[in-house]
Amino acid sequence: MKGFKFGEKVKTNDGQEGIVQEDQELNSDDVKVILEGAEYPNIYKEENLEKIADHI
Repeated sequence: MKGFKFGEKVKTNDGQEGIVQEDQELNSDDVKVILEGAEYPNIYKEENLEKIADHI
């Protein structure tokens, strides 16, 4: 488990960048991310995300 935290900048496996919207819950592989230019966050599986910065 990667343990994504609020405010971390991430990249999806299809190359889109976004910001984690809330800390990832323990024992969950779901991460809430809002992509650049999007109005609403989406849920991504942690295996589809890569951390690119700790905090914005």
